[in-house]
Amino acid sequence: MNQISLLVPSENNDPSQLLVSTILSDISRKHNLDLSQDPVALERIREAVEKARQELDLNPQVEISLPYISANPSGPIHYQKVITRDDFDPHGSQSVGSLGQLEEQQEGEQRPQPSVQIKLPDRKPLVTYSLMVITVILYLLQLLTDFLVGYDIPAGFGLKVNELIIAGQYWRLVTPMLLHGSILHLGFNMYALYILGRRVERFFGSFRFLGLYLIAGISGNIFSFFFTPAPSLGSSTAIFGLLGAEAVFIYHHRKLFGEQSRVALRQIIQVAAVNIVIGLSPGIDNWGHIGGLVGGALFTWFTGPLLKVQGTPPLLHLEDQRTERAVGIGFAIQLIALIGLISLIITFKG
Repeated sequence: MNQISLLVPSENNDPSQLLVSTILSDISRKHNLDLSQDPVALERIREAVEKARQELDLNPQVEISLPYISANPSGPIHYQKVITRDDFDPHGSQSVGSLGQLEEQQEGEQRPQPSVQIKLPDRKPLVTYSLMVITVILYLLQLLTDFLVGYDIPAGFGLKVNELIIAGQYWRLVTPMLLHGSILHLGFNMYALYILGRRVERFFGSFRFLGLYLIAGISGNIFSFFFTPAPSLGSSTAIFGLLGAEAVFIYHHRKLFGEQSRVALRQIIQVAAVNIVIGLSPGIDNWGHIGGLVGGALFTWFTGPLLKVQGTPPLLHLEDQRTERAVGIGFAIQLIALIGLISLIITFKG
């Protein structure tokens, strides 16, 4: 989805505010300018609307004139609009006495609230594509070394092997997410990364998405290291983390997405459940999947985006309430916690 529809709360729908929103929308459409973020222009518009509202008590129509309200590369922008009493009452109710006194609605009648469109973030999924390219190149290198020397060198140095991790080769808790055992294994995981990665990165941004991928992948390999002695490799640990991250993100923003959030959460739970059941088959590291799912969910719960609607209807936009500094600190804390957990597990297993 590129846009979502929101119901504007009724307390924000007074006639003057609706007319201000209409003027902002006109200027945005005609001149491609968002004056809802310009406090000076916004105050001028509000003053002009309030003045027009008072004049309409004595005149059937008045003109709102806003010379030099803003400017763009083509020059200064002037705005003019002739309004009547109906512009302050778009739902068709009649005025009683002065214009500010609206006729009461009939008992039990509910006036529908207007819905507005909010454009969702549209960031390029640069990290997703980069991870796909790196993973494919490493798999080609696996095939090449196996063909030339009869030994898969990248897997030999990067496979998750419990005994070697205990011996001090801690990088093996990171490198398995970049390696694969077959072309089918690679194809399934890259397809999942292509679908999930683009959806998640557009909201998380590149830096936070990379942190999520690393935390989820490491978490999955730690689970695998603790619960199963079998060697393992594959990016599915990190990809399950993306699934967990998307679930938490949608849950946090369920009021924003409305009915769509319930449908999306149900689908995510179904996909996760089906893949975990499939993971019960021999040769599949299900503990890695579960660990990645948990790691991605926890990362998003404490470090993921917290979007809030900002602006004046209908010119609304989403703004992340978590600063880059908070994200960086959250990532560092979770990474340190994982390092501490690895140390405890190694001590326990040793």
